Parts: sequence; C-alpha cells; structure tokens
Amino acid sequence: MKSLNLNSKIILGSFIALSILPLINKPSTAAINCRGVESFGNRFQSQILSEMNKGVAGKSYKINRRKRLIIRRVETVSFDGCRIKAKTKVTLKRKIRRDAHGNVKIRADITSFNLASKRLCYRNAKVTDVNLSRTLRIGERVYKWVANKALPNGKCINL
Repeated sequence: MKSLNLNSKIILGSFIALSILPLINKPSTAAINCRGVESFGNRFQSQILSEMNKGVAGKSYKINRRKRLIIRRVETVSFDGCRIKAKTKVTLKRKIRRDAHGNVKIRADITSFNLASKRLCYRNAKVTDVNLSRTLRIGERVYKWVANKALPNGKCINL
C-alpha cells in the first residue's frame, strides 16, 4: 500500500480553497435553514401581514368584462418550515349577479431568507383553495385556475 505524502503547500492551498467556497455561493443557491425561516416568520407574523396588506389590500383584478376580483386583505399568514401559507379575504364584483365574498388560500415556497435585511423571497406560489358565497363549485374551480395563471410566481417581501 502506498502512503500519501502531503506537503504543507498542498494542505494550505486546500484549506484556503475550502474556506473561500462558502463565500462564493450566492444566497439563492445556498441552502436555507427552514427552522430558522419558520421561527422568524412566526415571530414577525404581524409585520409580515402588515407588509403583505400594504402590497395587495384593495387591489383589483379584472377577470372578464363583467367580473372583477378585489382583494380586501390578507387575513392570516403562517409558516411551516420553508413553506408560507396565507388566507385572503376577497370580493368578486359582478355586473349582473350579486357580489360574492369569500376566501382564497395561497401557498408558496421560501427560496431565500435574509435576517439582517429582513427580506423573504418566495417562489412556486399557488392558489390552493377558493371559497366564495353565491358561487357554484365549478365557478370556484375556474377562478382558482385563473388566479394560478395570474399569480406572480416569485417575489420578495421586505419587512
């Protein structure tokens, strides 16, 4: 069996290369600590709700020429590891029938998290449930499909 002889230059070079490697990784490619994200998210839940409401409360989206969806507010937000879930209160304004009120549930995956700058970025956003008054199940499924087409796939939230 051969013995491996390492001189001090090889050892020092390897050590320097390994110590610089974590600095080269970009935040988006570095693994994030999902427990840390969950802890941070649940601790700053009210601030996150406030920021989300600043961004979406009162926004109106045209579905077709007779219907418009208005997001009234984000009601709840919760974190489960690297997944964020939100429940929003909405109103479906209609020109022909009476308006419908209800909830839309959304989930997304946290892709980056920076505690120092209090910034969360998400991706893979998806509407998981639509529940509206005065609307049949088939209508709710259509609104869910439309919402998933219109929902931005990724975004960052500054707290």
